[in-house]
Amino acid sequence: MTQEISPAFVDPLADLASRQVQIEAAHRAQGVFARVFRLAADPAGGIQPLAEARQQCHDWCRAGATPDAQALRLGLLLTGLDQWGVAFSQAFEIAAIPPLTMLIGDLRTVLDTAAEARFQRHFEQIEVDEAAAIDFKIELRRAIHMALWHAMSAGADLAAAQPVLQTLGSLLVSLDARMPTLGWRLVADTLAHVQIGLLGHPELPTLARTGTQALLQALRDTLAQARYERIMAHATRALLDWQQARAATRQ
Repeated sequence: MTQEISPAFVDPLADLASRQVQIEAAHRAQGVFARVFRLAADPAGGIQPLAEARQQCHDWCRAGATPDAQALRLGLLLTGLDQWGVAFSQAFEIAAIPPLTMLIGDLRTVLDTAAEARFQRHFEQIEVDEAAAIDFKIELRRAIHMALWHAMSAGADLAAAQPVLQTLGSLLVSLDARMPTLGWRLVADTLAHVQIGLLGHPELPTLARTGTQALLQALRDTLAQARYERIMAHATRALLDWQQARAATRQ
């Protein structure tokens, strides 16, 4: 399921991190977060998994061709880990994820003054410039949103899934607000993948559909009408493209 909704833009970080590197960064952040989240849930695993995750992060960042490229890789990883942590803390009402906090701190403390300055510059640029590392942002937010959607779908009922559903809706609304030019496209990307998930996996629990309906209604009620309609039109086009591509492969 790789349908893309990519805007026309100039990514100021593309020379330091290609689309492939940005997507890899999003995948690595997801994988590392999954490991530390499991460790937080079961501390009996010891500190070895955390040490291994830290070393893998260091090795991947050092693979950058230049000090700036290395600093950007670290900025991407820490941005991803932070956003995963915030989303899951809110969705599952967790006060803190100690292994995640420790890992992020460890990755920062080894930097010298010059490396810290390079890292901070790129980290802030990712945050304030909508187009900066846009392929990373698309891949990262899609993964986070879809993870929450699947968690919501696996709930006992709509009431039990409400904290996850509310978090997902809040993340989508805040994404649109924080990225007024490109954010709506990322929201549309998520909603397209949600609809693709429903069509492509009819075996999903009924809650997947009822929860999605509740999510769409919440977005309709919260977003400006023109904004919501633009998002849904974009998502629908992506869904139709996916359906046509799937039909073509079956011929």
